[in-house]
Amino acid sequence: MSPHVLIVEDETGLLEILELNFRSAGYTVSTAADGVTAWQRYEQQRPDLLVLDLNLPKISGFRLLELVRSESELPVLILTAYDFAEAEEVAQHRPCLLYTSPSPRDKF
Repeated sequence: MSPHVLIVEDETGLLEILELNFRSAGYTVSTAADGVTAWQRYEQQRPDLLVLDLNLPKISGFRLLELVRSESELPVLILTAYDFAEAEEVAQHRPCLLYTSPSPRDKF
């Protein structure tokens, strides 16, 4: 069975690119464009990896990360346009990787 990734991104174009790249790499992919849908999919599907934008509608990525971390050590790849000073809060939740946007394409 292939690893399952949940990609949470509200920019449609970026979401489609990430989905295509993860599928091409052999992942099973679920997507969400807002925090509420993401939390529902997380609860139902229990993915192996979470790719998370911090600036989301309905529930912020920061809040979603807090919810996930309250019950799991799931690996999280955070994508954000915030600079590191604004994203320092993320470090408290120990994400595996933090990339700011724009990010080098070869990292994915």
